[in-house]
Amino acid sequence: MRSLLASALTLLAGLLPFAPTVYAQEEMQPPEPLTIDFERQGCGRFKQEAYYRTEFHFVNVCRGEANLQMVVTDNDGLGRERFAVEKQTHPDGIHYSGSSDRGIGYAINNKTFTIYFQDQRPYREAVKKVVFTGLSTAGGSVQPVNTTKPASATVTGVVTYRQRIALPPKAVVEVKLQDVSRADAAAIVLNSQTIQTQGKQVPIPFSLKYDPAKINPSHSYAVSARILVDGKLHWISTNRYSVITRGNPTSNVTVMVDQVSR
Repeated sequence: MRSLLASALTLLAGLLPFAPTVYAQEEMQPPEPLTIDFERQGCGRFKQEAYYRTEFHFVNVCRGEANLQMVVTDNDGLGRERFAVEKQTHPDGIHYSGSSDRGIGYAINNKTFTIYFQDQRPYREAVKKVVFTGLSTAGGSVQPVNTTKPASATVTGVVTYRQRIALPPKAVVEVKLQDVSRADAAAIVLNSQTIQTQGKQVPIPFSLKYDPAKINPSHSYAVSARILVDGKLHWISTNRYSVITRGNPTSNVTVMVDQVSR
Protein backbone atom coordinates (compact mmCIF):
# COMPACT_ATOMS: atom_id res chain seq x y z
CA MET A 1 0.00 0.00 0.00
CA ARG A 2 2.75 2.47 0.89
CA SER A 3 4.52 1.87 -2.38
CA LEU A 4 1.29 2.38 -4.32
CA LEU A 5 0.60 5.63 -2.43
CA ALA A 6 4.11 6.94 -3.15
CA SER A 7 3.75 6.16 -6.81
CA ALA A 8 0.40 7.97 -6.95
CA LEU A 9 1.87 11.07 -5.30
CA THR A 10 4.78 11.11 -7.73
CA LEU A 11 2.39 10.84 -10.68
CA LEU A 12 0.22 13.64 -9.28
CA ALA A 13 3.25 15.94 -8.83
CA GLY A 14 4.21 15.41 -12.44
CA LEU A 15 0.75 16.50 -13.60
CA LEU A 16 0.79 19.77 -11.62
CA PRO A 17 1.92 22.96 -13.46
CA PHE A 18 5.56 23.92 -12.96
CA ALA A 19 6.06 26.87 -10.62
CA PRO A 20 9.48 28.44 -11.18
CA THR A 21 11.43 29.69 -8.24
CA VAL A 22 11.29 33.47 -7.97
CA TYR A 23 14.39 35.21 -6.69
CA ALA A 24 14.32 38.73 -5.30
CA GLN A 25 16.18 41.12 -7.58
CA GLU A 26 18.13 44.04 -6.21
CA GLU A 27 16.95 47.37 -7.46
CA MET A 28 19.50 48.98 -9.77
CA GLN A 29 20.96 52.08 -8.20
CA PRO A 30 22.43 54.97 -10.17
CA PRO A 31 26.15 55.60 -9.61
CA GLU A 32 27.03 57.81 -6.71
CA PRO A 33 27.70 61.40 -7.77
CA LEU A 34 31.19 62.84 -7.18
CA THR A 35 31.42 64.28 -3.70
CA ILE A 36 35.10 65.32 -3.70
CA ASP A 37 35.92 68.97 -4.14
CA PHE A 38 39.12 68.48 -6.12
CA GLU A 39 39.96 72.16 -5.91
CA ARG A 40 40.32 71.91 -2.14
CA GLN A 41 40.49 68.18 -1.31
CA GLY A 42 42.37 66.67 -4.27
CA CYS A 43 45.58 66.17 -2.27
CA GLY A 44 43.99 64.37 0.66
CA ARG A 45 46.14 64.67 3.77
CA PHE A 46 48.97 66.39 1.90
CA LYS A 47 49.22 70.13 1.40
CA GLN A 48 48.08 71.35 -1.98
CA GLU A 49 50.31 73.65 -4.01
CA ALA A 50 48.29 74.06 -7.20
CA TYR A 51 45.01 73.02 -8.79
CA TYR A 52 44.15 72.91 -12.50
CA ARG A 53 40.80 72.24 -14.13
CA THR A 54 41.20 71.19 -17.75
CA GLU A 55 38.66 70.14 -20.34
CA PHE A 56 38.51 66.54 -19.11
CA HIS A 57 40.70 66.28 -16.00
CA PHE A 58 41.30 67.52 -12.48
CA VAL A 59 45.02 68.07 -11.85
CA ASN A 60 46.35 68.60 -8.34
CA VAL A 61 49.96 69.34 -7.42
CA CYS A 62 50.64 68.19 -3.86
CA ARG A 63 53.56 68.65 -1.50
CA GLY A 64 54.47 65.09 -0.58
CA GLU A 65 56.82 63.97 2.15
CA ALA A 66 59.86 63.92 -0.15
CA ASN A 67 58.88 65.70 -3.35
CA LEU A 68 56.10 67.29 -5.34
CA GLN A 69 53.39 64.91 -6.53
CA MET A 70 50.91 65.38 -9.36
CA VAL A 71 47.51 63.71 -9.08
CA VAL A 72 45.64 63.46 -12.39
CA THR A 73 41.97 62.45 -12.17
CA ASP A 74 39.48 61.94 -14.98
CA ASN A 75 36.48 64.24 -14.77
CA ASP A 76 34.27 61.25 -13.87
CA GLY A 77 36.39 60.74 -10.76
CA LEU A 78 37.37 57.16 -11.68
CA GLY A 79 40.74 57.07 -13.46
CA ARG A 80 43.59 58.44 -11.36
CA GLU A 81 47.40 58.57 -11.46
CA ARG A 82 49.92 59.90 -8.94
CA PHE A 83 53.61 60.49 -9.66
CA ALA A 84 56.52 62.79 -8.83
CA VAL A 85 56.90 66.05 -10.77
CA GLU A 86 59.44 68.80 -11.23
CA LYS A 87 58.62 72.48 -10.92
CA GLN A 88 60.11 75.16 -13.12
CA THR A 89 59.50 78.90 -13.27
CA HIS A 90 59.30 80.44 -16.75
CA PRO A 91 58.46 83.95 -17.97
CA ASP A 92 54.89 82.80 -18.68
CA GLY A 93 54.42 81.23 -15.24
CA ILE A 94 55.02 77.98 -13.37
CA HIS A 95 55.39 74.66 -15.20
CA TYR A 96 55.09 71.15 -13.73
CA SER A 97 56.20 67.98 -15.51
CA GLY A 98 56.79 64.32 -14.74
CA SER A 99 56.22 60.72 -15.80
CA SER A 100 54.07 57.97 -14.34
CA ASP A 101 55.17 54.39 -13.64
CA ARG A 102 53.56 53.42 -16.96
CA GLY A 103 55.97 55.67 -18.85
CA ILE A 104 53.35 58.28 -19.68
CA GLY A 105 54.61 61.86 -19.52
CA TYR A 106 52.58 64.78 -18.20
CA ALA A 107 53.20 68.53 -18.38
CA ILE A 108 51.00 71.43 -17.36
CA ASN A 109 51.23 75.19 -17.35
CA ASN A 110 48.73 78.04 -17.14
CA LYS A 111 47.40 77.39 -20.63
CA THR A 112 47.91 73.76 -21.65
CA PHE A 113 47.79 70.26 -20.14
CA THR A 114 49.82 67.80 -22.25
CA ILE A 115 49.92 64.00 -22.04
CA TYR A 116 52.78 62.20 -23.79
CA PHE A 117 51.86 58.63 -24.64
CA GLN A 118 54.67 56.33 -25.78
CA ASP A 119 55.15 56.29 -29.57
CA GLN A 120 52.17 58.57 -30.09
CA ARG A 121 51.62 62.23 -30.77
CA PRO A 122 51.13 64.37 -27.64
CA TYR A 123 47.53 64.85 -26.48
CA ARG A 124 46.67 68.36 -25.30
CA GLU A 125 43.81 69.95 -23.40
CA ALA A 126 43.12 73.58 -22.64
CA VAL A 127 43.39 74.67 -19.01
CA LYS A 128 40.10 76.19 -17.86
CA LYS A 129 41.03 77.21 -14.32
CA VAL A 130 44.23 77.61 -12.32
CA VAL A 131 44.55 78.11 -8.57
CA PHE A 132 47.82 78.30 -6.63
CA THR A 133 47.16 77.52 -3.00
CA GLY A 134 50.72 78.57 -2.20
CA LEU A 135 49.70 82.12 -3.10
CA SER A 136 46.81 82.16 -0.63
CA THR A 137 46.18 85.19 1.50
CA ALA A 138 46.17 85.26 5.28
CA GLY A 139 42.46 84.54 5.23
CA GLY A 140 43.01 81.34 3.30
CA SER A 141 41.43 82.35 0.00
CA VAL A 142 43.20 81.23 -3.16
CA GLN A 143 44.26 83.51 -5.95
CA PRO A 144 43.65 82.62 -9.61
CA VAL A 145 46.44 83.46 -12.03
CA ASN A 146 46.43 85.10 -15.42
CA THR A 147 46.32 82.45 -18.14
CA THR A 148 46.66 84.77 -21.14
CA LYS A 149 50.43 85.23 -21.17
CA PRO A 150 52.34 83.89 -24.20
CA ALA A 151 53.94 80.47 -23.82
CA SER A 152 57.69 80.96 -24.25
CA ALA A 153 60.81 80.23 -22.25
CA THR A 154 64.56 80.65 -22.58
CA VAL A 155 67.72 78.70 -21.85
CA THR A 156 70.56 81.07 -20.94
CA GLY A 157 74.22 80.63 -20.13
CA VAL A 158 77.77 81.14 -21.39
CA VAL A 159 80.25 79.43 -23.68
CA THR A 160 83.84 79.35 -22.44
CA TYR A 161 87.09 77.34 -22.45
CA ARG A 162 90.01 76.73 -20.09
CA GLN A 163 92.91 77.75 -22.30
CA ARG A 164 94.32 81.25 -21.85
CA ILE A 165 94.03 82.05 -25.53
CA ALA A 166 92.43 85.18 -26.93
CA LEU A 167 89.65 84.77 -29.46
CA PRO A 168 90.44 86.29 -32.87
CA PRO A 169 88.20 89.23 -33.81
CA LYS A 170 86.50 87.15 -36.53
CA ALA A 171 85.61 84.24 -34.22
CA VAL A 172 82.01 83.01 -34.44
CA VAL A 173 80.23 81.11 -31.65
CA GLU A 174 77.43 78.71 -32.61
CA VAL A 175 75.11 77.40 -29.90
CA LYS A 176 72.28 74.85 -30.30
CA LEU A 177 69.42 73.64 -28.12
CA GLN A 178 68.65 70.04 -29.08
CA ASP A 179 66.43 67.08 -28.24
CA VAL A 180 68.98 64.31 -27.65
CA SER A 181 66.60 61.61 -26.46
CA ARG A 182 67.26 59.08 -29.22
CA ALA A 183 70.67 57.47 -29.33
CA ASP A 184 69.96 55.87 -32.70
CA ALA A 185 69.00 59.10 -34.49
CA ALA A 186 70.33 62.58 -35.06
CA ALA A 187 69.49 65.19 -32.45
CA ILE A 188 66.54 67.47 -33.20
CA VAL A 189 67.45 71.16 -33.13
CA LEU A 190 64.87 73.26 -31.25
CA ASN A 191 66.75 76.54 -31.67
CA SER A 192 70.20 77.87 -32.46
CA GLN A 193 72.14 81.10 -32.10
CA THR A 194 75.12 82.44 -34.05
CA ILE A 195 77.18 85.04 -32.21
CA GLN A 196 79.72 87.29 -33.92
CA THR A 197 82.27 87.92 -31.17
CA GLN A 198 83.78 91.06 -32.76
CA GLY A 199 86.73 91.09 -30.39
CA LYS A 200 84.80 89.97 -27.29
CA GLN A 201 86.39 87.24 -25.19
CA VAL A 202 85.03 84.24 -23.30
CA PRO A 203 82.77 83.72 -21.52
CA ILE A 204 80.35 84.50 -24.37
CA PRO A 205 76.69 84.71 -23.22
CA PHE A 206 73.92 82.98 -25.17
CA SER A 207 70.11 82.92 -25.05
CA LEU A 208 67.97 80.21 -26.70
CA LYS A 209 64.18 80.52 -26.75
CA TYR A 210 61.87 77.50 -26.90
CA ASP A 211 58.16 76.66 -26.65
CA PRO A 212 57.39 74.89 -23.34
CA ALA A 213 54.29 73.29 -24.90
CA LYS A 214 56.57 71.33 -27.23
CA ILE A 215 58.74 69.96 -24.42
CA ASN A 216 58.24 66.29 -23.58
CA PRO A 217 59.08 65.75 -19.88
CA SER A 218 60.28 62.21 -20.63
CA HIS A 219 62.78 63.45 -23.24
CA SER A 220 66.34 64.72 -22.76
CA TYR A 221 67.48 68.14 -23.95
CA ALA A 222 70.98 69.58 -24.14
CA VAL A 223 72.98 72.61 -25.26
CA SER A 224 76.02 72.22 -27.51
CA ALA A 225 78.47 74.83 -28.81
CA ARG A 226 81.39 75.33 -31.13
CA ILE A 227 83.68 78.20 -32.11
CA LEU A 228 84.82 78.80 -35.67
CA VAL A 229 87.51 81.12 -37.00
CA ASP A 230 87.41 81.97 -40.71
CA GLY A 231 84.98 79.10 -41.17
CA LYS A 232 87.29 76.51 -39.56
CA LEU A 233 86.45 74.66 -36.37
CA HIS A 234 88.70 75.64 -33.44
CA TRP A 235 86.68 74.68 -30.32
CA ILE A 236 83.76 72.30 -29.76
CA SER A 237 81.82 70.97 -26.75
CA THR A 238 82.46 67.27 -26.10
CA ASN A 239 80.33 66.78 -23.00
CA ARG A 240 76.56 66.82 -22.71
CA TYR A 241 75.09 69.88 -20.98
CA SER A 242 71.57 68.82 -20.08
CA VAL A 243 68.80 71.39 -19.63
CA ILE A 244 65.05 71.85 -19.05
CA THR A 245 63.78 68.39 -18.04
CA ARG A 246 64.68 65.88 -15.32
CA GLY A 247 65.55 68.66 -12.88
CA ASN A 248 68.17 70.25 -15.16
CA PRO A 249 68.56 74.05 -15.29
CA THR A 250 67.34 76.60 -17.82
CA SER A 251 69.66 79.39 -16.69
CA ASN A 252 73.31 79.88 -15.72
CA VAL A 253 74.34 77.01 -18.00
CA THR A 254 78.10 76.92 -18.57
CA VAL A 255 79.11 75.13 -21.77
CA MET A 256 82.81 74.25 -21.90
CA VAL A 257 84.37 73.82 -25.35
CA ASP A 258 87.62 71.94 -26.03
CA GLN A 259 90.25 73.03 -28.50
CA VAL A 260 90.42 70.97 -31.68
CA SER A 261 93.79 69.35 -32.39
CA ARG A 262 95.48 70.40 -35.62
